[in-house]
Amino acid sequence: MTGARAGASGRGAGKSPLLFIFLVVFIDLLGFGIVIPLLPVYSKAYGASELQLGLIFAAFSGMQFVFAPLWGRWSDRIGRKPILVGGLIGTAGSYVLFAHADSLALLLASRLLAGFFGANISTAQAYIADVTTPENRAKGMGLIGAAFGLGFTLGPFIGGELTRISPHAPGWFAAGFSLAAAIFGWIILREPERTSGESRLFGFGQVKRAFTEPRIGVLFVLSYFFLFAFSSFEAMFTRFGLARFPEVFHVPVSLENATLDEIMQAAPIAGRYLMGIGIISAIIQGGLIRRLVPRFGETKLAIAGPIFLGIGFAIVGFATSWAWVVVGCLVMPLGFGLNNPALTSLVSRAAPEHEQGAFLGLNQSVSSFARMTGPPFAGFVFAYGPEKPFLIGAGLLLVSCLVARWYDARFGASYPRRAATTAVEA
Repeated sequence: MTGARAGASGRGAGKSPLLFIFLVVFIDLLGFGIVIPLLPVYSKAYGASELQLGLIFAAFSGMQFVFAPLWGRWSDRIGRKPILVGGLIGTAGSYVLFAHADSLALLLASRLLAGFFGANISTAQAYIADVTTPENRAKGMGLIGAAFGLGFTLGPFIGGELTRISPHAPGWFAAGFSLAAAIFGWIILREPERTSGESRLFGFGQVKRAFTEPRIGVLFVLSYFFLFAFSSFEAMFTRFGLARFPEVFHVPVSLENATLDEIMQAAPIAGRYLMGIGIISAIIQGGLIRRLVPRFGETKLAIAGPIFLGIGFAIVGFATSWAWVVVGCLVMPLGFGLNNPALTSLVSRAAPEHEQGAFLGLNQSVSSFARMTGPPFAGFVFAYGPEKPFLIGAGLLLVSCLVARWYDARFGASYPRRAATTAVEA
């Protein structure tokens, strides 16, 4: 199988198919990053409560939860390239709808459509699994993490600044970039070699097997805990800032009495702070992860990730000034940058070779379920205090850390660390 993957890499998109996957995913997720920080502002302009905002976030992830295994299974059958390109085209259409959303109903519809077509990230992960060896897989998954990090870095900043031109401009910009990614992927990407044999239907039996097999099921639990907490931060960070430190977002009056123009002033400010978080996360996932895995191994990084993210949440939750919020935001991306590629790599290495797309799709569904349930929960507890989503998230991450330590003690030896000298550059 190693030889086949080496061949796939050699016959793929030029000398480095991973580079092209990185570029395609980055362009796609740039549009994702543009929209995410605008949702709290736009929804507030339409009169949405924090709970309703959480439900809008949940709509996107709910569609991913349902359709990620389906996209992964289809990519096992008809190929990775058609699924990647088709998903990008559909995503472009969802951003056009977002650009013209002038009510909560259309805003919700745009996120449902984006979630359906955005469920193909598992296909990009499966592509990485097709062209890398097990020992080098964390590095490959780290590239997707870096693409997400860069999209989350530049997207919020671009989206926030574009609101100065027009509320419609961010949606059109995101649609254009997604369409460009589709064209780029169609021209450049080559279908990789995969294990011979058709992937079986991913039915209830396989789901049961995944969750009853500790080596995989516990990883899904860790993914859920981690992303439940992180998605709560994504959904409520801007609302938290507006509630506790409105002067930072240039809102001179209470949020309830603010005009539409005053609320819209918060978008560029939120984008700039989220950009800082993305920069740190991208550096870790795209660069440091390939040095940390050989030294510590994926299971140790899966322990460290929740620790750093939980500390960041606690700092934000107890912050008495915006300076402390900034400190917490500097710590949080360390956790995300360490945890995300490590867990994805562990799932890929534990999954059967001929079902990479299906199992990575199921992992994407678990992540989507966390993002589907986290924001509404955060919106609900927000009513009891703006800091509550972050403090509860910190407690959940402590539990995740303890579970990860158990996993390392039980299965860590089955994931031997590779020597740093064997690293294959992307």
